[in-house]
Amino acid sequence: MPRAVQPDLNNTYLWCDACRRSYRHEDVPDGICQVCGQQTREMGKFSAIIRGLMSNEMAASPLETRHRQLVRLIWTANGMGEQYFRVLAPDMPYNRFEAKVTELLCQGAEDGWVRFVIPPAPRPEESAYKLEFDDESRFIAELEALAGTQPIEKQA
Repeated sequence: MPRAVQPDLNNTYLWCDACRRSYRHEDVPDGICQVCGQQTREMGKFSAIIRGLMSNEMAASPLETRHRQLVRLIWTANGMGEQYFRVLAPDMPYNRFEAKVTELLCQGAEDGWVRFVIPPAPRPEESAYKLEFDDESRFIAELEALAGTQPIEKQA
């Protein structure tokens, strides 16, 4: 019986083909990209460095990444992310669902039907950070489409 080959964590990185970013193994222990939620693949250290340099101009800026992280933190506050996931039961892992909803909300903010309320200075109260919808029914429809669920018929 052949023995499973263990990755050499000192000489390999994890690479996300979608974002064109590399990660150290300890930065993504589940192998899922922190930016887009896609599965990463193992790659030699040298290859990852070269690919990273070649795609540097395509990579998300640290500010864009932090902005997405803040959006994620706002919509998942108080366990809301897990609640949406349990109710919709999408056919995907939670971290991919979280990344897709974060992208949906960012696009909704870009389109103007989602607003994030952020205080002018950091606050310890989570309630100072809010998510508001101008079109709540659109969010529900988009969320159902993202999760691949059918809308629930209204009872008369």
